[in-house]
Amino acid sequence: MSIKSVFRLAFAGFVAAQVPLLSVQPASAQSTNLQAFECRQDDYYVTVAVRKNGTVSDPMIVWTTEEFSEAGFPPAKRCAEVTSRLNSAIAQNSGTLNGLYLTAGRVNGLPVICSVNNTRAGCNGNNVLFTLKRENNPNTVLEKLFSASGTGTPIQQSGGQNYVDLSKLVNQLF
Repeated sequence: MSIKSVFRLAFAGFVAAQVPLLSVQPASAQSTNLQAFECRQDDYYVTVAVRKNGTVSDPMIVWTTEEFSEAGFPPAKRCAEVTSRLNSAIAQNSGTLNGLYLTAGRVNGLPVICSVNNTRAGCNGNNVLFTLKRENNPNTVLEKLFSASGTGTPIQQSGGQNYVDLSKLVNQLF
């Protein structure tokens, strides 16, 4: 495993530790020849992308903390539900990653990471992927998770809002 992968795993695990979570069905994505996102268990529960030929990406998110287990969100459940939400976002985006972005915001006063289909949209109750701890700054978490983690994924800014191109992110995970 490369140092880049180790750093990405360590940081993704740190960020995932901040996450209590939230379900939906898998979908196919045409860009990157993606079949779907999956929740898998090895040493930890991880959300990965899987191509139609069966190739599995490096983990996008590592779910390690038991901090939210008492609230009904152990790592296995958070992994499954966020993975399902990612697949739902693809299905709602005509089955493709193209034009799908991750962004950060607040919903019901809580910091969240969500998926949107353009760089003018923001988070709302229908597009939340996961909720962060109250004390987390969602934009900082988005920046650290998807740029400082070693993926080199550019953070686009539009009107002061940060966006991560999900298609580019997934391509860099393979």
